[in-house]
Amino acid sequence: MINYLLMEQEFESKADYIKIQIEKDFNALNESKLKFFEQIKEDPRSISFLDYYNKTVLDREKIDFRKFKYNWGLQGLTGQELDIFGRDFDKLKEEIKKEKDIEKFFKNHCCPPATIKRQASFCSKLFHTILPAEFPPLDDTIIQKLHLQKDVLNPIKDVLIIKRGYESFIKENKDKIVFVKTFLSKPEFAYLRINESSDIRVIDMYYHFGSFY
Repeated sequence: MINYLLMEQEFESKADYIKIQIEKDFNALNESKLKFFEQIKEDPRSISFLDYYNKTVLDREKIDFRKFKYNWGLQGLTGQELDIFGRDFDKLKEEIKKEKDIEKFFKNHCCPPATIKRQASFCSKLFHTILPAEFPPLDDTIIQKLHLQKDVLNPIKDVLIIKRGYESFIKENKDKIVFVKTFLSKPEFAYLRINESSDIRVIDMYYHFGSFY
């Protein structure tokens, strides 16, 4: 019981740390600091990803897992692994929507020892695609931006920590999310489809694109 309580306290402490990091970044935001979004439309790779994201997340287009791997930049997953997800996709999608249990899904359908880190990233991005308002996509860029120490033995825990941190930030800082959405609602950013995007996506988009421009 004591070990469980310590683990829970550590989890909550890390999630609160994530929330505080986001608050620091978003408290400093102004329109000038969001100008980097103007550069996205000049980058074919970013536009290609946004087009894919909008089709699969917002328009609910069926996932082709080889295209999923390419567009999300997932390295190391084999065609054989991806084909298994493709064959069982309808069943797996219903499982994700019904249970919303990423740890159970990760344990049952992922986790080959040689690719555990890459499988965790894949799993988070799949959950985000299906439940974009509830799960963040995980990659090294986000971990570095939020100064999170990676959990090498259980990387899926990082998804849950970031998820909790995002949720706490969103709950307490609606005005900051509205500020970003209002700025990106201008006609020149129509391709982002920001008003259809989840609050989690707003945070992820800021860190993802902000690291490149």
